[in-house]
Amino acid sequence: MKRREIFIELTSLLDVILIMLFILLTQARTRTAQALDTAALAESSARQLQSELTAAYSEQDALRAAADAEKERANTLQRELWTENLVLDNSLLLTVSVDRAGGIRLETEGKSLALIAYDWADDTYAYNRLRGLLLDELDNTDREAVFLVFQYDRARIYQAEYRMIEAVIQEVKREAREQDIPLSFLELDLFEA
Repeated sequence: MKRREIFIELTSLLDVILIMLFILLTQARTRTAQALDTAALAESSARQLQSELTAAYSEQDALRAAADAEKERANTLQRELWTENLVLDNSLLLTVSVDRAGGIRLETEGKSLALIAYDWADDTYAYNRLRGLLLDELDNTDREAVFLVFQYDRARIYQAEYRMIEAVIQEVKREAREQDIPLSFLELDLFEA
């Protein structure tokens, strides 16, 4: 048997193979570029999500700190309220003030005890009445402490009224000291400029 020789032109086959390789490399490069773009976009998105997450954690920490501060403030107010109630329950609060109508008002625990008329010609009645009422309250109290508050507006009180009330308070303070009654005094000017 005789062999037949087949001649194949390899150059054209090689051209086809090279063209196919070129197309594959070009497609691979395009896919690689797309993959890199997708990866860059994903990385950018991940960075943005990370910054948003960090901001959310910071906001959460700030809200938690604010909530803790608010809780502490509420606890402080609760303790102050308990203390205030304890003080108010165990003490007598007397308030002396000058009424707009020209009288002297004596109040205790939000209730009016007396409205004493002030006579410009003779303040003896007002002096004795206020002194008597204050001393009666001191004598009849079973509370552990007494707070005496003198409230006035310097634009609405006359000097004679002020001096008379101040003299009564000084005498009541002296009497309380002699009877060993713990008396605290506060003078409060309500003037608003």
